Amino acid sequence: MTNPLDTVSLKVTAHASSPEQARDIAEAWVRGMAAEVNLLETGDEETPGSVYLAPIDSALLPSAPASPNTRLALAIGGLIGVALAFGYAMLRYTLDRRIRSVDSVERELGIAVVGTIPEERSCTADNRLIPSDGATSTRSSNAHLFAVAEAMRELRTNIQFMDVDNPPRVIIVTSPLPGDGKSTTASNLAITLAANGERVVLIDGDLRRPMIATIFGLVEDVGLSDVLVGRAEIAEIAQRVPGHPNLVVVAAGKLPPNPSEVLGSARMRDMLAAVSREAVIIVDAPPLIPVTDAAVLTQHADGAIVVATVGRTTFEVLSKALSNLERASARALGVVLNRVPRRGSGAAYYGYQYHGDYYRSEAEEAERVEGPRRRSESAA
Repeated sequence: MTNPLDTVSLKVTAHASSPEQARDIAEAWVRGMAAEVNLLETGDEETPGSVYLAPIDSALLPSAPASPNTRLALAIGGLIGVALAFGYAMLRYTLDRRIRSVDSVERELGIAVVGTIPEERSCTADNRLIPSDGATSTRSSNAHLFAVAEAMRELRTNIQFMDVDNPPRVIIVTSPLPGDGKSTTASNLAITLAANGERVVLIDGDLRRPMIATIFGLVEDVGLSDVLVGRAEIAEIAQRVPGHPNLVVVAAGKLPPNPSEVLGSARMRDMLAAVSREAVIIVDAPPLIPVTDAAVLTQHADGAIVVATVGRTTFEVLSKALSNLERASARALGVVLNRVPRRGSGAAYYGYQYHGDYYRSEAEEAERVEGPRRRSESAA
């Protein structure tokens, strides 16, 4: 009940679960209040006195419910939801320690990122190697791999210019944890170096879960372990890769019970030193955190490239992997970021816009120059 300003009227409002009930309650209240006023004035509920209460207007049926206010509730709920979502996103972004960009790695860990390999969804476990033509021809069936091939060429250049007078000859490729793509990176780096005219020996130094022979489709039963135990010479077990005349692959061979001791042996050191005089050596090593093999192996090499996955590897994990190398007095040549998204703030800067005049094959260039001339002569 309310009393409108400067009037002797009373306004009665009632709430109920239905319009009819609200109307009946309001009218019952007015009748009851009028009877109470009459009783106080005359002593009789039916007889009005000098002061009495009379209804001016009858209660009307409400046309719409007063509550709940659905629109208002939805609006308030939406605002609260947006605020909670924004707060959660900011909290998650603040607490998210996964690697997202090159700048963040170099700023936080103080180590150079020597390569960024873009994400390529067409790569599978059975088809993960860049083509022999480098995917530079627009007519190549592998032209979609151009971004990955260009990333590997950039990595090759960065490695070659690390020390111009004494470039690394024995390079270990490893990662903090399994699944970061170290074996694929090692394989494609070897292909890229060989395509540049370098003599390259790719060695599967992962004597726990070897992958190199599977990637290239080569024989797995003989390899590095046979050389280290004296059963064979490296020239006897090295395998040629079709389409890559400058590249040979040494598989892991039979897995020994003590991989760390085998890889850290003097025989391994001497073999790497001897082969490196004739060729660049790329060694695919086990991950750094689960086992010590890669750190031990890097002691016999010029350094290690550590492959990390964008959106998966955290700064703490990568930092621990680099610390394992440092404790073994081994050198980290740099970090390679794998599966870099092609869009977003940390996207890889590779695209098909580089096709064309920059990357025509010799046959395409000859056709471009000689084709119009031959057609002109034929017309004459």
